[in-house]
Amino acid sequence: MSSKDPLGYYALLGVDQSATSDKVKRAFKAKAQQFHPDRNPAPEATREFQLINEAYQVLGNAQARADYDARSYGPPEEDSPPAAPIADPIVCSTCQRVTAQPRYVIYRHVVSAVFITWRAVQQGVFCSECGAKHAYRASGKTWLLGWWGLPWGPIYSVQAILSNMLGGKRPPLNNFRILGWQAVYFVQAGRVELGRAVARDALAFADKIPELERLRDPRMVEGIGALKRMLAGTGTNDRVPVLKDLWGVRSRAFKVQLAAAAAFAALVVSIILFVGGSGPTTAYKHMPPTESVALTSTPAGQPLSPDGPVADQSPPAFNEPLVPVPATGRIRALWRSNSETVLAPLRVVTAAGSLNYYVKVVDLKTKNPRLVFFVRSGQTADVRIPTGVYELRYAAGENWYGEEWLFGPDTVYRRADEQLDFHTEGDTVAGFTVELIKQVNGNLGETPIKPSDF
Repeated sequence: MSSKDPLGYYALLGVDQSATSDKVKRAFKAKAQQFHPDRNPAPEATREFQLINEAYQVLGNAQARADYDARSYGPPEEDSPPAAPIADPIVCSTCQRVTAQPRYVIYRHVVSAVFITWRAVQQGVFCSECGAKHAYRASGKTWLLGWWGLPWGPIYSVQAILSNMLGGKRPPLNNFRILGWQAVYFVQAGRVELGRAVARDALAFADKIPELERLRDPRMVEGIGALKRMLAGTGTNDRVPVLKDLWGVRSRAFKVQLAAAAAFAALVVSIILFVGGSGPTTAYKHMPPTESVALTSTPAGQPLSPDGPVADQSPPAFNEPLVPVPATGRIRALWRSNSETVLAPLRVVTAAGSLNYYVKVVDLKTKNPRLVFFVRSGQTADVRIPTGVYELRYAAGENWYGEEWLFGPDTVYRRADEQLDFHTEGDTVAGFTVELIKQVNGNLGETPIKPSDF
C-alpha cells in the first residue's frame, strides 16, 4: 500500500487526513505567516512558502482533496497477492478500527451571520459509527448556526443537512479504491467470503465512475478485473454474501436525522400558527352535529330557522356544561401586523336586557375571519381592524357553553346585510358604529344564516 500522503501535503501543513477544512485553513495561515518571504529571510523560506501554497490549493478544496486522497489507495493488482496478509489495512480515521464497510465521506456544515455564510467540511475514511457521529455534529451545527445569513444561509443549510442525512458525499473513485484494497486484505487474511462481499460493494462504486474515466486509467481497469475474478473465484455471483448497508436510508443515522428534521418542521409550523396565521383556530370549531341542534328561538319566543318558522321541532338533548360568559372585547385578531397596517375603529353597541353576542368580522375578498370579539348584554365593544371591506356575522344567545358550542341550541345566527368598508379619507380613518338594537326603520338589515355558514 502506498503512503497515505503521496506528495506530503498533509505533512507540509502539519495536519492529519481527518482534519476539518477549518483546521486545514488555520494550519495554512500559521505556516504561511511563518515562511512568508517578507517575514522570514531564510534562503529556503520562499521555496517552503510555495510548497505550502501548493498544498493548500489541494487540501483547501473538498473535491481536490478527495482526488488527492484517492491516490493513497492503489487498486488491487491483477496478479495474485502474496500469501501473507496485508500488514496495513484501511482503518477508520477517527477510531482506527478495521471494518468491512469503511467509506471515504465528506460531511458539510454551515455557519451564517446576517449577510455572510461560511461552509466547512469534515472528510476522511470513517467506519459507519464514527461517520454517524460526524454527521450528527455537522448537521447539529448547521441546524443551530446555518440559517441566519441571507440569502445563502437557508439554501446551503438545506443542502448540507440533506447531504449529511443521506450519508454524506461519498466520491466513487475513493470508495472503489478503499473497498478494493479492503477486499484484498480480507481474502489474504483468510476471510474469503467477507472479502468477496466487500469486493461486491467496491464494484458498485466502480459502476458510478464515468466509463470514459475508467477506460483512461489502466490500473483501474485491472483492479475492476481482479475484483470480478474474486467474485467468480468459488461460485456464482448470486452466492456472494451481501453486507447490510450501514450508510443508506435504512441506517440508524438516517432515521435519527430524519426525526430531527421532522421535529424542527413541526416546531416551525407551530410557531407560524401561534404567531398569527390567518387560518381558522379553535374559535371556529363550532359545528353542531346536525343543523337541527342549532334551530333557535328569538327573544320574543318565535321559532326560527334559516328558512323561516319551524313548528313542533324538538332539538336533540344538549348536555354541555355552562361556562362563564367572556368579557366584552377582542378574543382573537387574525392578521399579520406590520408597519403599513392601518387600523380602523369599530364600535358595537347592545341594549340592556338583550342577548350576548359572539361576533366575527369576515374579509369579503378572502372569505376568512379577521377579528373575533364578544359583546355582553347592555355593553359596548370598541375594537380595531385593518382597513378593507368586511361582512359582520354574529351568534347571539343568553347562556354560554364555550367557543365550540357558543350559546347551545338556542344560538341565533345572523349576518348584517350591509358591507362595512373601512378606508382612509385623507388623514382620517373611516370607522363604523353598529347598534345591535331592534329599531323601527333601522338602517342595518340582517339575515338569518345556517350554523355552517357562520
